[in-house]
Amino acid sequence: MHPLTRFALTVAAWFTLSFVIGFAVMGIARADETSATDKLRILYSTRFTFTEDGVPLITVEIMGKRKDVKLRAKSGIVVRPDGVSGSAIEADGSEAWSITAENTKPAVIHDWTVVETLQPEDTGGITAAMARWKERGFEPRTFEIGTVFGVDGEVIDTREMRIAIDPVAAGKGTARAAELGKRFGIPTQIHQELVRRPAGMIVARSGGATIRNPSVLWFTAKKSSETLTVEDVPTGTGGSQLDTGTEDRRYWGAVYVTFDRDGSLLVANAVPEDKLLAGLVPAEMYPDAPPQALEAQAIAARTELLQKIGRRNLTDPFLLCSTQQCQVYAGAGKEDPRTTRAVEKTRGVVLLRDGGGLVDIRYSASCGGHTEDNDHIWGGDPDPSLRGRTDDPKGGMSRVTAENLDAFLDGGGDSWCSKGKLGKGRFRWTEKLRADDLGARVAIDYPEVGRIKDLIAKKRGVSGRIGALTIKGDKGSVDVVGDLKIRRLLGGLKSTLFEVTREGDMFVFRGAGFGHGVGMCQMGAIGMATAGKTHDKILGHYYRGTHLHRLY
Repeated sequence: MHPLTRFALTVAAWFTLSFVIGFAVMGIARADETSATDKLRILYSTRFTFTEDGVPLITVEIMGKRKDVKLRAKSGIVVRPDGVSGSAIEADGSEAWSITAENTKPAVIHDWTVVETLQPEDTGGITAAMARWKERGFEPRTFEIGTVFGVDGEVIDTREMRIAIDPVAAGKGTARAAELGKRFGIPTQIHQELVRRPAGMIVARSGGATIRNPSVLWFTAKKSSETLTVEDVPTGTGGSQLDTGTEDRRYWGAVYVTFDRDGSLLVANAVPEDKLLAGLVPAEMYPDAPPQALEAQAIAARTELLQKIGRRNLTDPFLLCSTQQCQVYAGAGKEDPRTTRAVEKTRGVVLLRDGGGLVDIRYSASCGGHTEDNDHIWGGDPDPSLRGRTDDPKGGMSRVTAENLDAFLDGGGDSWCSKGKLGKGRFRWTEKLRADDLGARVAIDYPEVGRIKDLIAKKRGVSGRIGALTIKGDKGSVDVVGDLKIRRLLGGLKSTLFEVTREGDMFVFRGAGFGHGVGMCQMGAIGMATAGKTHDKILGHYYRGTHLHRLY
């Protein structure tokens, strides 16, 4: 038996087991809502599972908030009420199915305020934290996020233990968390608890055939070599019906239809990791980049994917969303032979910290000659693997400051990310914004500022990126904090690594880089690969204190 299969049941094996048990007792009892609930458990679980070929099986959101869903496949579609290896139902002329819902009930979700986060092995700290918040008059709960899995003797543990207090109805947690954070002078966040899953009857129709099943139905193409098409998938960010357009998209593996939080229909894809990455990597890096850069991107994307499992979408029946919050996934047909080779060549390889555990992978298009510290961009604790550094192999500035920023913007021609045509417009750039246009933008959130007079960098990180910007107006001033918030407020600047001057009624921004600048610089990776650097050297340059390891 493959060592992976000894560790975890595959989704297929799990559903096969459910199916066999159900029929073993058919003469004694009928299947009921309990058995339907059991079938759903794995969809909401953070358990890490593998296919029979030893590749991780990932469940990814396709779209939600649907009243109906339409599927088709050239060879026909097989409906599987009990999962991908359970009972199979085929109907004549079943190339297309239409799915609706009956008797639906929404989920019940509570928002908890997270007041402390500890490691699961810190039992003393957890006990002390629970006692501390009880003394303050609360009934604290612990919630474990992340997952743990072992492969060939290597244990990967991404778990954290959250201490949370004061549950409120979903949607009210943001205000409550802010209030408690201010009261106790601590950073807070929201943890959502799924108190009751959404429920109802899934109804699938094709021609004269109708199938009803509680809560979930699975669908596969009759031919395993064929994809299954989901019609009218919203384009853009992946799943929201607020997107302006739709398109039909093809998917490998199995597609299942279940319920979204509000009782509407949700569609997801259970797809092997290699098929998923083959569709993801071309969207993350130019397929015509050098092979070693594509291999570095494939390893980074795989590590990022595995690191997120069990840490997001905790109240959803899938492991990963398909938006930029997770990893943008648009199904089959987006693959490129060059990026697929990179995925295959690095099969199972991930980036680990020297002290153990998956690296918290971050990357941006261009660092502009200097990467940034993670805590400067997003707050939180400093990550030893995500420390800002010069991208200049000949040395360069160890820190970009207000005093040397002008010289930095004038130079940097030896940086890895300055090489090649692809990154030229992202390495150095100039943008202009009329004072009146800027004032109109600022007035939406800060009407008390008035007409804009000046923009002053109040705080810069090691790369020179602005973390806090003071906006001075004729009526008052305000400090805007946060990389993305500053960029959006200033008209969507490529980065916050800039200097600003005034030319008449224009604010002129001269800057460097594209994106937050934390972790791997994708243009830099291309530059390094062009110079003959291997994928391990590329990743070692951008993520310090790390090493590669083949998990499967």
